[in-house]
Amino acid sequence: MERYALTGTPGTGKTTISGLLNNKIISLSDYYEKFSDGKGDDGEWIVNVNDLNSSIRDLEWEIAEGNFSHRLNVIDKAIVLRCDPVVLAKRLKERNYSNQKIRENLEAEAMGIIFSETMKYYGNENLIQLDTTQKSAKECAEIISDFINNNIKVEEEIDYSERILDWY
Repeated sequence: MERYALTGTPGTGKTTISGLLNNKIISLSDYYEKFSDGKGDDGEWIVNVNDLNSSIRDLEWEIAEGNFSHRLNVIDKAIVLRCDPVVLAKRLKERNYSNQKIRENLEAEAMGIIFSETMKYYGNENLIQLDTTQKSAKECAEIISDFINNNIKVEEEIDYSERILDWY
């Protein structure tokens, strides 16, 4: 059984979309507190990825959902969710993120940080990126299911780097 990381910047749709998939999902946020050394100054859990990885290795699951799931070493392929920073800003404001946290996440998305990290771990042949900006969660779940079942090949090129120019 292949295992997948469903990753992306906060607000790209990981949790919502994973809830629509007919796969065994493990939500990494359920493990943050247990496998962390507390929270950083920004309020984020400081998760020990190695300990988390060891603890979920033998559990039954197909998709690990979380914004650092691509860093686990029990993953075969990765799905990176992306979103236009203009839309992402609205989603994060609805979650009451601080302006600083919104800015950090928008910059990370515009620069493609998670996609770049994931590419480093898995190479181009073992990952897809999927733009959730104008697709419903249901459409995204169907695309992901088709990808997992080898029914389609997803080759979406996504580049939001020009958005940064609007901010400075």
